[in-house]
Amino acid sequence: MEYKWKAMFTVWIGMFMATLDGSIVNVALPTLTEYFKTDITTIEWVVMAYLLTITSLLLSLGRISDMTGRKMIFAGGLAIFTIGSGLCAISATENQLIFYRVLQGIGAAMLMATGIAIITHAFPPRERGKAMGLIGTVVAIGSMAGPVAGGFLIENVGWQSIFYINIPVGIFGTAMALTVLRKDETTSGQTFDIPGALALFISLMALLLALSQGQESGWLSSYIILLFVLSIVFIIIFIRIETKAKQPMMELHNFRNRPFAAANISALINFTALYNVILLMPFFLQNELRYTPEEVGIIFLAVPLVMSVVSPLSGWLSDRTNSFLLSSIGIGISSVSILWLGFLSPTSGSIDVVLRLALLGLGMGLFVAPNNSIIMGALCSTRLKGGAVREEAHSLLA
Repeated sequence: MEYKWKAMFTVWIGMFMATLDGSIVNVALPTLTEYFKTDITTIEWVVMAYLLTITSLLLSLGRISDMTGRKMIFAGGLAIFTIGSGLCAISATENQLIFYRVLQGIGAAMLMATGIAIITHAFPPRERGKAMGLIGTVVAIGSMAGPVAGGFLIENVGWQSIFYINIPVGIFGTAMALTVLRKDETTSGQTFDIPGALALFISLMALLLALSQGQESGWLSSYIILLFVLSIVFIIIFIRIETKAKQPMMELHNFRNRPFAAANISALINFTALYNVILLMPFFLQNELRYTPEEVGIIFLAVPLVMSVVSPLSGWLSDRTNSFLLSSIGIGISSVSILWLGFLSPTSGSIDVVLRLALLGLGMGLFVAPNNSIIMGALCSTRLKGGAVREEAHSLLA
């Protein structure tokens, strides 16, 4: 078997774990609220702690992987995620569960920071769209298996089992990563931009805390305003640090590349909207429409089922047609579906919910692979142009 397919299978395991765990936990939120005798606001932190950790560490871990090699970061991420899963399963309080979800988030961030980069380097440029489409497929499969497996396990075994299920997969994946993935070529003399990493971490953490707690605390409360101000101040500090650093954590000049900037902004908007649906829909389906966790899982199948069919096709088409057009159509369909979901009511039937979620799956399936291909292609073209400029400069000096 060619190395690119071995690498793809290994990355699939990590992506499958991360998406499986996310979709399983979302179905379990109402059950966890009742089990720990707490409120929705507190139990939401089971999801929020995970996402905050990933968001805050993703860029720093990407930079560390450039310095130390993606193989060890990816394998380490699988190991940490697996350990975190086991600890989540034995949590005695909601606070313990939230803390161990942070540990899972660290592992997931390590996987996400390296997974797509590993695939991008394993596949030739002409097959990049296909590779992104295949990654989209395994994300869809993980999301598809999560609600169904989660609903069944929660009702028949207990919520702890949704974390135990990650352990054998994680052990196998860690062994695969250590034995299959090639060691990356790294450049000696690289340094990690600690001031930039700290400034970005504080800025993102303050912003995400403000956004997650603004509704409860009041958008005009002094606490929320302070968080927004803190976020703005530290993002300005981060930009100043990066523009002066010899080896910055983020190459800000990449954002002068319009396709790169536009694709990243589109991804931010798209996934922000998606996670709102993922977070809130289980509560609506269980509390308002009175579905069981198992029924919620079956209904949620609509999104990943459609994605698993559309993502490979979308990736294949992006290699042969216009990726910008495909991703634009995809995010447009996602917007329409989310607007349509907003008109659900306590009298809505299951078919009505499934159709709206299926439309969301169609939009996501069309969007993700072409958009990721645009981002990676834009980065590669920027680096090639930079290399060409340097070579020309050396030749002139010579």
